[in-house]
Amino acid sequence: MKFIEKKEKLDYMIALIKQERTGSAEEFSSHIFVSKRTLIRYIDELREMGYPIGYCIYRNTYYFIEKDFPRTEILASQ
Repeated sequence: MKFIEKKEKLDYMIALIKQERTGSAEEFSSHIFVSKRTLIRYIDELREMGYPIGYCIYRNTYYFIEKDFPRTEILASQ
């Protein structure tokens, strides 16, 4: 996969997480056209970049643990 394609997927993931509209890992992975394992790897990468991502089993969505995320200083550094 090209760098641009991966960055676009990560940006789309951030947007869906911010909106809290990801669904389960299976649903989320199908939204971005990757396997569930690749999705988990991408989420781990985002966490390593400083994004505090959690998952709520009641709302069935990934979300940013801190409400003011994503912060501009993290986005600017990417």
